Amino acid sequence: MRPPHPIKIGIFKPRLEVIETNSHNKTMKKCDFNPLTFALLLLTTTVLSSNAWAQKIKVKKVKGNAAIIETSVPLQEGQSYDLQTSPISADVNYSGVGFKSRQNSLTLGLNFSMLQGSSVQENYLAAQGRYGWNYSFLEFGIAGDIAYSDIGTGATTDFSLGGYFDYNLITNRDLRTLIYGPFALITIGSRQLAAGGSTGLMNVNAGGFVSFFMAQSSTALRLEGFLEHRQINASVGQSSLTGFGARGLIVFYF
Repeated sequence: MRPPHPIKIGIFKPRLEVIETNSHNKTMKKCDFNPLTFALLLLTTTVLSSNAWAQKIKVKKVKGNAAIIETSVPLQEGQSYDLQTSPISADVNYSGVGFKSRQNSLTLGLNFSMLQGSSVQENYLAAQGRYGWNYSFLEFGIAGDIAYSDIGTGATTDFSLGGYFDYNLITNRDLRTLIYGPFALITIGSRQLAAGGSTGLMNVNAGGFVSFFMAQSSTALRLEGFLEHRQINASVGQSSLTGFGARGLIVFYF
């Protein structure tokens, strides 16, 4: 019995494998798998794919809900695009994007109060000034006022100094046009009597406020409504008055 025709297999060459058979007298070529070539191809595809998706968008100017942007991809006017990005972080450094314009505040305004005690009624008008610090949800600072009161025995002048505290239910940041929340204010001072002499005073306010920013600027109109408790300490005794008050203020943030 004759042995089968021998099959000769050639030497492996780079990229190509040559196979020769005596029985069919044919030569076939096929690609040889090269791990290095495959790795380079995969790396190139990954880099090109990453560059294709990592598009840059730079915000040049913002006004309300409108913005001028600079992008690395062509955009068509009037078209809507979905940005596949991570959600905005609450840890943004707002000092670098305009929040620095609301870090501090200077406030000027007037308030009117109607108070009632056990044996006396008091209505007074006061001019008030404040200087404060803004920490987005929290604002606090110093406050001082000069009040002119009528207690039935003649006009009196009150000088008081204290502090205030706001809790913003809406964070006070740039582009916010409406801020509101509860507030508290405490002042301690003295009353100069028309007949001479003075008495000690302590005022406590607790209420709510709303601030409207004008034309998307850093200046706001602030309105307050509050309950007021006033304690008067005189040489002949102590008296307390309770009532309501309203205050209108202009706040300059910077």
